[in-house]
Amino acid sequence: MRKICYWLPVLCVLMASCHDMVTDIDPENRINTNQVFSTAANMNTAVVGCYNSLQAGDMLQARALVLADVMGEDLVNRTNNFGDIARYNALSSNTMAARTWQAGYKAIADANRVIDGISKNVDKTTPEQAQRWMAECKFVRAIAHFYLVNLYAQSYGFTADASHPGIPVMTQAFYSNDPAANKPRSSVKQVYDQIITDLKDALDTLPLSNNTPYQSKTRATKAAAAAMLSRVYLYKDDVENAKNYAWAVINKQYGDFGLNTEPSQCYGAGNYLTKESIFSIPSKAGDFEVGYTLTANYTTNVDLGVSPDFLNVLTNPWLAADDKRRTQLIALHPVQQVMVSLKYRDVADWAPVIRYAEVLLNYAEAAAKAPGTAPQEVLIRLNEVRNRSRVSALPYTNMLLADKTQLLNAILAERRIELAFEGHRIFDLNRNKLRITGKRDFDYNTFLPAQDYGADKRILPIPLVEMERSGGVLEKNPGY
Repeated sequence: MRKICYWLPVLCVLMASCHDMVTDIDPENRINTNQVFSTAANMNTAVVGCYNSLQAGDMLQARALVLADVMGEDLVNRTNNFGDIARYNALSSNTMAARTWQAGYKAIADANRVIDGISKNVDKTTPEQAQRWMAECKFVRAIAHFYLVNLYAQSYGFTADASHPGIPVMTQAFYSNDPAANKPRSSVKQVYDQIITDLKDALDTLPLSNNTPYQSKTRATKAAAAAMLSRVYLYKDDVENAKNYAWAVINKQYGDFGLNTEPSQCYGAGNYLTKESIFSIPSKAGDFEVGYTLTANYTTNVDLGVSPDFLNVLTNPWLAADDKRRTQLIALHPVQQVMVSLKYRDVADWAPVIRYAEVLLNYAEAAAKAPGTAPQEVLIRLNEVRNRSRVSALPYTNMLLADKTQLLNAILAERRIELAFEGHRIFDLNRNKLRITGKRDFDYNTFLPAQDYGADKRILPIPLVEMERSGGVLEKNPGY
C-alpha cells in the first residue's frame, strides 16, 4: 500500500447556499489534525471532505464509473483514450488504473482519519452527532472498498468461498509513514465482510434525511446504506438479504422514493433532487479538468460512443426501437456523427451512483433467484422499470417469461438497458459469469476477441507503482 502522509488536508466545505462541493485544497493550505477536529463545525467540514474524495475525477465523478462500462461491450472507445483497458491488454504500469486505485484509497484514508479524529474529540460535539458523522465516513469507506474490489479483483463467486485475492482492507487511521500501513491483499470475502459491516453500522445511525434536499441526495442516509446493502448482497449471491434490503427501500421504510415519470427526468439540471435519486456525486463547472468528468467522456470529447450492437434490435432485442431510453437518452452527435449517451450533457452534471430503479431491479433479480418466490412478485418490480420506458412493447407476463432462465435473462437485459453508462456493466457481466462478445474496437468495424468469465484482463491490474512501493507485499493480478 501507498504510505500515508502526516498532514491531513483541510477538507472542503459544503456550501449550502450555492449547493457546491469544493475541490481539494492545495498542500500549502493543510493544517495539523488537532486543529481539524477542534470544533463541531470543523468536524462537519472534515466529513464533507470525505465525500469530496469520492467526488474525485479518478473516482466516482468519472473514471471508476467509466472504467466499469468501457470494459463491457456496450461502448466504443472511439478516441482510444481508454485503449489498453478497453482492449483487454493493459499492463500493470497503466496510469489510468493506478490513478483510480490511488483515488479510491485516498477516500478510504480520509474516512479513516476523520473517524479517528472525531472519536478522539467527542467532547467537542454531542455523542449523537459524533456517531452520525462517523457513520457517514463508514459509508464512504464502504463505497470506496466496493468499487475497488470489483474493479481490481475477480467477482465474489470466482472461488467457492471467495478466498481469492481482493484488495487491502484499510480501517486504521495512519498519520505517518508507518510500516503497518503497508497491507497485503485481503480475500474478496474479507473485503465484502468489511463493506457489509460498515454499511450495517452506518444504517443503524444515519438519518432518514439531511438538513437540505441537496444534502439528502449527496450525503449518506438510511436509504442509501440499505440500497447499497441490497447491491452488495446481490453481488455475493446472498439473495435473501439482497431482497430484504431492497424491499425495505421499496416499502418506504427509509423514505418516500419512486420512479420519475420519464427516464430523461433522472439526468441533467433540475433533476438531481428527484424522488428517484438515492445517492449521487455532485459536480460543478470548473471542479475538474475537462477530461475528468462523465460529460467529457460521453458528450464533450466524445471519447465513448454507444455501440451499434447495443442499439440493434437483432443483437439487443430487449431495447425496442421506440423505447424511451433510446429516444430520450441516446442521440446522434451533431459533429462527430456517432451515437452517444445523453445522460451527461454539462460539466456540472451529477453522477447517479444509486437510483431507485436499481433497487427495483436488485429486488427483482434477488427474488427471481431466491427459492419459493412467486413469479408475479418478480414481474411487478421488473415491469415498474420497463413500463416507464416501453411504448409499443408488451409488458412482461408469466406467459412471455415461462421459466426461470427466461425471467433472469429479462431482468439482466433490463439492468443492461436501464443502468447503461452508469458504471454497472462489467460488474454485472462478471458476477453473472457471462462471456463478453461482440465488443467493437475504436474503428467500429473490428471486433475484439471474446473474453471468457474469469479472463485475466476483465479486471484492472494492481498498479505496478503500488506493488513496488509495497516492497513485494502487494500481490499482482494474473496476466499482468
